[in-house]
Amino acid sequence: SALAHFRGKLVGLVHGSIFSRVGASSKPGAVHNVFELVTATYAADGFNLRDDWHGNATRNVSGRYQRLCKEALLSQVESTDFLQAVSMLHTLELRRADVASGKTGKSVQPVSAKRVSILAMPLSAYAKWADEVEAGFLLAAKFLRKECVKTPRELPYRTQLAPLASVLAHLRERWLEPRIYQKLSHWYWSGVLGELYGSAIETRIANDVEDLLQWIDSDDAIPRTIADAAFSPDRLDTMTSRLSAAYKGLNVLVLREGAQDFFWKAKIQELDDEELALDIHHIFPQDWCEKNGIKRAVYNTVVNKTPISYKANRMIGGHAPSIYLSKLQAHTQVQLADAQMNAIVGSHLIDTAALRADDFDSFYKSRKAALVKLVERAMGKAAAVVADGADPGDAEEDESDQQQVISPVG
Repeated sequence: SALAHFRGKLVGLVHGSIFSRVGASSKPGAVHNVFELVTATYAADGFNLRDDWHGNATRNVSGRYQRLCKEALLSQVESTDFLQAVSMLHTLELRRADVASGKTGKSVQPVSAKRVSILAMPLSAYAKWADEVEAGFLLAAKFLRKECVKTPRELPYRTQLAPLASVLAHLRERWLEPRIYQKLSHWYWSGVLGELYGSAIETRIANDVEDLLQWIDSDDAIPRTIADAAFSPDRLDTMTSRLSAAYKGLNVLVLREGAQDFFWKAKIQELDDEELALDIHHIFPQDWCEKNGIKRAVYNTVVNKTPISYKANRMIGGHAPSIYLSKLQAHTQVQLADAQMNAIVGSHLIDTAALRADDFDSFYKSRKAALVKLVERAMGKAAAVVADGADPGDAEEDESDQQQVISPVG
């Protein structure tokens, strides 16, 4: 028919000069163009992808993005993330069919999140999987909240959402089974703390979908992301940027452990962020460290930082820990005995004896070791041993003067 002929011409155009320009560009706008190209392709079949994603008040169409945004964590999900998730489920189905039919080697369809696969995806595949993927993203938000990630600001990698949503779309309610949940958690934190989703992630996320589903069925099928993930204890000595995935992840893990506020009688994730401002602050204050000859490169790492309420931090000021702990305990609204205060401090993985003695070196060594153990529990594997001179992680800018406001987890 004329319509089929037009669609064929359009798809040819997509795979031709326009796609080559999109694929050659690394600009964020170019990635978004994949959505525009798929929109044009589906329009030839009479389907309005733009309305399906963004919604259209005039035509009384509710968009998927609007529905996802009811979960704060999903407000930064992009149309391309959604299309990648649909593509991964579509190509996974094709792959399984190829294997079942006896195909082998390169004749078997790979699971793919690449642009070429998205552009080749027929409308029938989108129609089949879009609702499943939407449900998967909503389950991903639930999973992340259970891991104490609540807002986009706390989300280490947006790019991990698509494979997580794809897997959860398959698992549905099974994701809450303890054995499956633990595997998902180990995979998630391996990606975050191994810092594996910063760039060139199309192959990794496609592998994740296939690998995770296989691992859930077979304990021996270790996902490549878990095998690739390595965390060096020395990485903690360079981790100063609040923007780095591992930095965000570590502070979330401290919250997940049940860290209690130094002032308010509550776990930090229980505090209402609209009433109580929460920041990532220094444990040994910056002023005290400067006066005591401790280098900025040392006192400004994540080892010397933890989530603390604004109220507590105001009382900490630039005082030595021995002084500010006494002030906090004696406050008329606090009134805590040493043992009670020690328990609160300990909930942040801090050696209370070293803190009360104003012994920075002992504190740093002890907390670094405690954070390494926290990382190992989260990843489900031992920390890596890095040879002297090896690069423990990405170089970071020092951003200590920009406090990170965090949201407690309800």
